Amino acid sequence: MNMKEKTEAAAERKPEETVSVYVPAEGIGPFLEGALNGVNFRIPTDTVVEVPKRIARILSESRRELMTGARAAQAYTAAGGRKIG
Repeated sequence: MNMKEKTEAAAERKPEETVSVYVPAEGIGPFLEGALNGVNFRIPTDTVVEVPKRIARILSESRRELMTGARAAQAYTAAGGRKIG
């Protein structure tokens, strides 16, 4: 596929649906940076921004995992560093 065909194919694609997200800066810094399927992203924190739905889903899942890990670490510390469960 030559460059002209790639450009035409990209123009024919339907625009991706977006959603508003808010990423708190706590523990992250001024930007949340990453990559999804080879597409790099840099999302400013402490502000509401529009992102593609697939990025929002990844952010939601990763945030949930971070919160679960933080709660587990707090429980571990509260138990004097002993294994819980």
